[in-house]
Amino acid sequence: PGCLPRVVRRMSMAAFVPARSGSKRLPGKNIKDLAGKPLVIWTLEAFVRAPSVDRVIFSTDSEEYWALAKRYLGEEKLVLDFRAPNEAGDKVKIFDYIKDAREKIFEQHFSDFVMGLPTVPFRGTAHVEQAIALYKNTRKPIFSATEYGFPISFAFHVTDDGNWEPASKESPMTTGNTRSQDQRPAYHPNGAIYVRSVSSLADPNLKTLYDGALPYVMDRKFSVDIDNEVDFQVATAMAHAGIFS
Repeated sequence: PGCLPRVVRRMSMAAFVPARSGSKRLPGKNIKDLAGKPLVIWTLEAFVRAPSVDRVIFSTDSEEYWALAKRYLGEEKLVLDFRAPNEAGDKVKIFDYIKDAREKIFEQHFSDFVMGLPTVPFRGTAHVEQAIALYKNTRKPIFSATEYGFPISFAFHVTDDGNWEPASKESPMTTGNTRSQDQRPAYHPNGAIYVRSVSSLADPNLKTLYDGALPYVMDRKFSVDIDNEVDFQVATAMAHAGIFS
């Protein structure tokens, strides 16, 4: 009696999906039709359908892209972050943008965010939920990753005279230990999912979204990253093959 009830603050999670216009390597990439729907819609759908995501912030410099997103997904969960030309150029790193514009993007509504790049269309809602669960359980930032398709221990550099030199002293190309089973697996970020607190973006020492983060490993078939026409054709073939259904 006489005591105020304890207020438990629910974690508020925003999804952030950046998709600027003006791709040079693959013109119109973000809205290019992939197996019946624009590329960016694959990513927006994965986040809109995620129960742990309260809002999906679509960050773009294109009114056409925003109209397309609304047509496919409506506005019940989707909101717009409209970027000015100086915020969406091909030399603007998305990390720098969300760090500098965090107050505009997230305002005071969200404690945490999950980000996904639209060039990785096959990450699904299940992946989003698993990465967020890992974040909640560990209270550490998360980034998604996948295994390299070929052992990186075989990596080498081409010298100015056209010769080769190993990238590491333990290269199988020099030691002779070329059995693939003996090579240690190596992984790389795949751009599908990043999860961290909004407040961490205010840290002046934060240099990347990988600082202090744990990897969430995804299968390679869900990690296709579209950068050029060849990538797009591969993704199209995979989508039509029905391997994600």
